[in-house]
Amino acid sequence: MDRSVDRYRSNPLLDFFISYSPMDEAWAVWIAWELEVAGYRVMLQAWDFVAGSNFIEFMDRGVSQSGAVIAVLSENYLRSRYGRMEWQAALRSSPDAPEQRLITVRIEECRLVGLLATITFVDLASATDRAQARRLLLDRIGHAVHGRAKPEVEPAFPPHRPAAGAAGTARVEGPADTRRRHPRGLAADQVPFPPADLESRRCTVLHVAGPGYEKAHVGTGAGARDADDLVRALADGAGQPRPDIVAISGSLTNTGSIREFDEARAFVTGLRAGLGLPAHRIAVVPGPRDVTWAASQAYFDNCEADQVEPEPPYWPKWRHYRRFFSDVYSSVEGADFVAGQPWSLFSIPDLRIVVAGLNSTIAESHRASDHYGWLGVHQTRWFAEEMSEFGADNWLRIGLISQPPQQLRDEARVRRMLADSFSVVLHGSEDRFGDEQLTRPRPTVWKAAAAASPGRAQLVSVRISPDEGGVEIEDSTMLGAPFGQ
Repeated sequence: MDRSVDRYRSNPLLDFFISYSPMDEAWAVWIAWELEVAGYRVMLQAWDFVAGSNFIEFMDRGVSQSGAVIAVLSENYLRSRYGRMEWQAALRSSPDAPEQRLITVRIEECRLVGLLATITFVDLASATDRAQARRLLLDRIGHAVHGRAKPEVEPAFPPHRPAAGAAGTARVEGPADTRRRHPRGLAADQVPFPPADLESRRCTVLHVAGPGYEKAHVGTGAGARDADDLVRALADGAGQPRPDIVAISGSLTNTGSIREFDEARAFVTGLRAGLGLPAHRIAVVPGPRDVTWAASQAYFDNCEADQVEPEPPYWPKWRHYRRFFSDVYSSVEGADFVAGQPWSLFSIPDLRIVVAGLNSTIAESHRASDHYGWLGVHQTRWFAEEMSEFGADNWLRIGLISQPPQQLRDEARVRRMLADSFSVVLHGSEDRFGDEQLTRPRPTVWKAAAAASPGRAQLVSVRISPDEGGVEIEDSTMLGAPFGQ
């Protein structure tokens, strides 16, 4: 083994840390899988970033304790703040020989500028099948490890044509002394070669109605246990498909307290880890129970003390939900819940799915007169414009809202502007201040799949067939016993 190989093998922990945008996770998982099959030691967020981990610490450990960083280049990655931090940290650690610490793998046509443009990349954008992509990846990674691109097959003597099957670079399988049984314990065909065929497909959504964690749950670990139970219920269901995404339709807490949100966060992160889903495939919206009435009251009291009028939508009422949201999506670029825009758009390009996270608690406050569902003009117009951009190219457009849309006080305007924007609407079935429990949607223009009661989960199977009229809900199955409340 030469010195260049020793450079990778001198580190006792891992050979490569894979840096990628969450939007490109399918590619990153495929790359990591092929490298580990070839005998390399790999660190990947999708596999190694577990519940309770600190994301910044995870990034630092991956960059500092790896032989090299592999950057998965795409337009998403070039816009990624965290991706930029990772590849720049790799370059700073070896400024005189950047090729020793940073290997770039391009998965789509994208314009490289600055320092990234000076590094020769592994080009998978032109690969037409799994075999060709695997050969390109392992050959070039092998070249980087050995420090040269000398072929293992003797080249033909010019000017003769090489014998069939004799010329070219042989596949580099990785260091011979490190080949072993793949550590992930899965069949190779379970990691498909991207990009997947998305034209006619099925999508499975795990839709969770608000668990409503309350003070009695605080400090009991209820959130983590409920996540384990739900994952187990999915595993026990004969023939049930694995969820592609998780949609949580609000009311995660009972009173919006900071400790209740801690249990809710444990539930969401535990569910994500148990299902092996990246954070950008989780969509969550606030419900009436997620508004912190004490914070709303304090805001109104401060306004009265300062002799000013409280300004709708009374932003401080979401202070603990905002903290919860930031923790759940700390590793997702562009995911935010801010004062000027207290709603969310969850784009999942790897599945060609977009989820409109509708916030129906705009009017909600501690005052009894404000207990009703409302989107407001600004939010409705914003989503009408944004969702129109996903109307083409066969995207599955999902509306996610805590309250049944037909119960919104501004339902007429919302229906007029948004009813055609969604393929499916997922909503909770609880009116916090009423007795009605919806088990089936009311007759309405909304295409909906409603949970039967709070604290329940359903598995919704959606079939997307452009040639047969668009989208169809094939099945909706309730899972397990009620949790949370």
